[in-house]
Amino acid sequence: MPDEVSPPSSGRRRDKGNQARELALRLVELSGGADNVLEVMHCTTRIRFKLKNHDAIHESELHQLKEVQNINRQAGQLQIIVGPELVYKVHRQITRLLQEHEQSRLEQPVVEVQPKSEISEPPTSTGAQQAHPVTSRLMQAAAVFSDILLPILPLFIAAGILLGLVSILQSSGSVAPDAVWFRLLQLLTSSAFQVISVLFGYHAAKRFGGTPAIGAVLGIAMSRPDLALLVSSYGTTVQTAGTLADPQFSYQGSMIPIILAVLVMSWIEKGLRRILPASAATLLAPGISLVAGGALAILAIGPAAVWLGEWVGQLLKYLFIYGGTFFGLILGGIYSTIVLTGLHQGIQAIEVGLISDPHVGVNFLLPIWSMANMAQGGAGLAVYLVTRSSELRKVALSGSITAFLGITEPIALGVNLKLGRPFLGAAIGGAVGGAYVGFHHVVANSFGLTGIPMLAYIIPFGEANFVHYMIGFLLAAGTAFVAALLLGVEKPAFRYNISHFIRKVTGGPYEN
Repeated sequence: MPDEVSPPSSGRRRDKGNQARELALRLVELSGGADNVLEVMHCTTRIRFKLKNHDAIHESELHQLKEVQNINRQAGQLQIIVGPELVYKVHRQITRLLQEHEQSRLEQPVVEVQPKSEISEPPTSTGAQQAHPVTSRLMQAAAVFSDILLPILPLFIAAGILLGLVSILQSSGSVAPDAVWFRLLQLLTSSAFQVISVLFGYHAAKRFGGTPAIGAVLGIAMSRPDLALLVSSYGTTVQTAGTLADPQFSYQGSMIPIILAVLVMSWIEKGLRRILPASAATLLAPGISLVAGGALAILAIGPAAVWLGEWVGQLLKYLFIYGGTFFGLILGGIYSTIVLTGLHQGIQAIEVGLISDPHVGVNFLLPIWSMANMAQGGAGLAVYLVTRSSELRKVALSGSITAFLGITEPIALGVNLKLGRPFLGAAIGGAVGGAYVGFHHVVANSFGLTGIPMLAYIIPFGEANFVHYMIGFLLAAGTAFVAALLLGVEKPAFRYNISHFIRKVTGGPYEN
């Protein structure tokens, strides 16, 4: 591929744009070309491709790109980790390339198909196809949550920070309740949480093949504060109109009930479109599917999901209260491995339920996840201290700092997992930190962010909650740092063994 050279007068900003476009071109080419791409998404560190043919992926060449930190294939997705600095720019350029390709294809409909013999053989790793059937099913289920949650994840983070700030200001008494700017902050917080339910429904319908606008209607219908007046089985306290800071995100409007309701609605709509004439389907399918799906959602799915969610929440609450140390030890130790499989996207649905369940009302899982993430940063600092590779030192330092700010994939997947032993050291640190915060029952009032930004979720519960969180933070990072140094940083034999083990369990291609 010829290099794109920017004119001398274009400046540094233009050079960066060309660099992102060149990388986007290479990622698309090595993923089988634009015709092979069904959809492209991104999270905080990964470009996520949905492809027609995974055999067309040139995985070895993708690994050779210096901007690519790691590659993961799971649940029908090719996930390319490029880090938080590049992910937004590269995703934007890939989207533009795909739009340009589609426009070109429409203008020139004759498509030349590359002979199969000219396509180089992909690596022998087949990703998620090699995974255990049960693991594969779990990963596919997590992918559903991921597809729905990822587009609105920035809103989750923003809403969580706003809620944390409002809670801190209210509890401190440092601001007059009727101050205009504070009331504005409350209004934005309430509005952010209200629209989350709408977006749940919208993206769920888009994922399941229904009409997104109808899914949005179901989302808001299942999260209306006055729903409890219609269906007494919800048993949820109806909020008053004067609580601008309250999220109005009651338990009947949490993630899983909305997704299930929209799934049923999409089945009904697609069934109607198959059996009705095209002209009649255009007029009747949306209305019938909304009424039928909405009735089933509100009268059957919602109450059943409420009961199931309360049961799961109470079980987790029981384990947390009476076995907090062991609970935190296990979850803190295995969370980074859960992230490798992508199943952590499904866990966020449980966190939504815990916060919005009137019998729980707090998130006691997030502080444990935070300990696992901080441990990755501590292990990364050990790599920075010991390694002799200047390039690895640079990545390890920046990745560790990013981990302490809540984004762990660059250090966890780009450094610790590749080396093997630091990843195990991070698991030890996560277990120690998780056990500590579990023993002291550290809780948060939101979800999404970990590390230092998570303090906005921790401080509203008082000084003791804050102190124990910070001690757990230091324990997790410090233990991981020492464990990684004691285990050794650069020992390839162990690196192969841990990568081979994780690949066999999850089906991910982690043999770097």
